[in-house]
Amino acid sequence: MKYPDSIENVIKNFCARKRSAVKTTTELDNRIINASLLAQEKLKQTQSAAIRPNIWRIIMKSQVTKLATAAVIIVAVVFFVTILNNSTSTVWAIEQSIEALSRYNAILVEGSESFLGENGQLQMRDMKAWAVANEDQTKVEKERHDVDGVPTLITNGRETWRYDPQTNTVIKNRPYGTPEHWIGSRFFEQLNAFRDAGVINDWEVTYGKDPVTGRQRAFLTVAWLDKRYNGPRSMWFEFDVESKLVVSMKQWENSNWEGPPRIVSEKITYYENLPDELFEFEIPEGATVIEE
Repeated sequence: MKYPDSIENVIKNFCARKRSAVKTTTELDNRIINASLLAQEKLKQTQSAAIRPNIWRIIMKSQVTKLATAAVIIVAVVFFVTILNNSTSTVWAIEQSIEALSRYNAILVEGSESFLGENGQLQMRDMKAWAVANEDQTKVEKERHDVDGVPTLITNGRETWRYDPQTNTVIKNRPYGTPEHWIGSRFFEQLNAFRDAGVINDWEVTYGKDPVTGRQRAFLTVAWLDKRYNGPRSMWFEFDVESKLVVSMKQWENSNWEGPPRIVSEKITYYENLPDELFEFEIPEGATVIEE
């Protein structure tokens, strides 16, 4: 029997796309299509109104027809699950990330940041920064900041050392402020509050996929001009939609993402805590120590 092209193509095209869920062969295609067309032909040939109520029962007794019906049900279920997955895979909100970030009290940020070089030009240098928040996550308690593998700032919560390798100088007990690269729940609570207060003049969320892993991503861009909040500034964040955590970020010292970013965080790792030894500084031999 010659099948209508539309029926045959629908079955073959669908099964080709969903082979992991529905296995198909030419023989199975033919059996399903034949059974469907045979059922349709029986309905056309039956004229008696008294017989018509029993036709469906007769057809369903056929093993081949049952196979066709089962295949249709499988197709419908797979199609529904596919639509459901596609519609929910990109759900994300800043409140979800705030909750997810609150579970971690320590962080490692790896990337680069810009410095003013000897020639007066900005240069990007490798950076790694570890930080541990205080108990209520209102501020950073301990931090270690390495540039090109050299610790340039370390604080253990009691003492702070800032080291300049070019002059071999250590400034000890220097007043310490929260670093820019601490990405915790409080940071995004503040961003959210800025938006509600109208301080942030640009807030946009887009979606995409990580090109390496294929995982869903949410991208948040924000910008503000208010100097009271260290403005003008613009930032870009990449969130993993499944974990809700920030996986990378960029920061500019202007409100329009213009020019090279000041900080590029390419990888962010989260911890419940970090060892105290990481935040102790050994003064280099021959270094000049200045206490403040």
